[in-house]
Amino acid sequence: MNTAQTKYKNGLNQAFLSELLENLLELKEKLNHGIDPQIKNVSLLNMKQYLNLRKYDYSLLQDNLTRVGLSSFGRSQAHIEASVIVALRMLSLALDRELELGDAYMSYEESHAIMDKNATLFSNSDDKTKIMITVDSNYEEDKDYFSNLSHEGVHLFRINTAHDNPKAWKDMAKSIKNAQSENKELKVYVDLAGPKIRTSLREADRDKKIKVFYNEYVFIQSSLSRLFHDKNNRYSATIGCTLEKLGSITSVGDHVFIDDGKIQMVVEEIKGEDIVCRVLTNSKKGSKIKDEKGINLPNSDISLAAISEHDKEILPFICEYADIIGISFVQGADDVRMLIEELERLGKKDKIGIVAKIETKKGVQNLPSILEALIEYERAAIMIARGDLAIEIGFENLAYIQEEILDLCTAAHIPVILATQVLESKMKTNLPSRAEISDVSFAHKAECVMLNKGEYALETIKILRTILMQMDMVFRKNKLLYNHSFEWK
Repeated sequence: MNTAQTKYKNGLNQAFLSELLENLLELKEKLNHGIDPQIKNVSLLNMKQYLNLRKYDYSLLQDNLTRVGLSSFGRSQAHIEASVIVALRMLSLALDRELELGDAYMSYEESHAIMDKNATLFSNSDDKTKIMITVDSNYEEDKDYFSNLSHEGVHLFRINTAHDNPKAWKDMAKSIKNAQSENKELKVYVDLAGPKIRTSLREADRDKKIKVFYNEYVFIQSSLSRLFHDKNNRYSATIGCTLEKLGSITSVGDHVFIDDGKIQMVVEEIKGEDIVCRVLTNSKKGSKIKDEKGINLPNSDISLAAISEHDKEILPFICEYADIIGISFVQGADDVRMLIEELERLGKKDKIGIVAKIETKKGVQNLPSILEALIEYERAAIMIARGDLAIEIGFENLAYIQEEILDLCTAAHIPVILATQVLESKMKTNLPSRAEISDVSFAHKAECVMLNKGEYALETIKILRTILMQMDMVFRKNKLLYNHSFEWK
């Protein structure tokens, strides 16, 4: 017997298999630790079991299962207990041992049936990954705008209420529905603007180019009503911020990002409810500060309701045509429940789908409870809004976190939209970057991919569909390792 054969035989000896069986029995017991036995919802139960699993490092056990030809559970998030029981039964047969295992509360087939049903929120199409695109405000310049995009593969159209007005949104929705056919329904997705923190410039400065350079100081005021022309030569610019009491929630040393991170600053001084920041972005041409650009404060604990008063005012009109409503800057389960209460008040509960957009550090931390609220509502999904999220958690952590979010959502049977800068260069210049192509190869794991506006939308959709179909053919080769380094311990 050669060396390879000897190693293989030793790998399958009784002692090794017995140890593997005991390790699996221990894993099965830990799956249900601390879970309320009264829970009847299988999706909620499976998510809680998955969270229990991720409290420990099982990567060695996974390797050993693969070694003997069993499933490593690397793609078993949606039906974790069923997969563990199957592996235990296989090992018990190999060892000629009788185990009282019982049946899993949910089979592989049942879990995937739930996931397929939940994914119909986006479309009834057989396409595994649906495509959503943001409606261009100038869509009327092309009378076939919606029908052409639909023909190329778009399933949903996103209306962003941070721009335009109620009449424009209603006209968009009407045009979308007019473009659908008997063979293909088109869904209208409406994003609520939410409480986004933005810059505010003096009216006299809005048409000017306010530039700041490395190591210069910017004075940021928390009250728009008292925005003044600062005569202190120490500051290169004075701008307003839509967030009240800015000084109370920030500390010296905190980072401040403006315009999707294009301008990075650090807090140098707190002056009452205002702050003085030093510019860290080093650009020879300087960095332009524009009006109504987003401000991110990733080090600050900001408690803002995701549904603003403006959102509540426009909600009755949106409910006339929206198939799905997106909640921006969701930070906890209460944000989800707030929208559900508003929909119930308007008689639209369970008739309109909801999407919780995860784009803050707190949103990631509270994702399990957010998912629990979405499971209760049923017609729901998650959006990974990677623009603000990358700034909030650190760009270096985005790849890891978006993978973890996808896996936890799979465990909860909640579909996911992957958004922000998907094939952005292709959309704007018709030439994709190599990094964008690799990014789309990851996007196939989501149930929906969102594209933003761009001149080359039709060409972008064609390449997106090709990549998604190719990746769907090979994704099963991947194996996820369950280690203890995890966000929701």
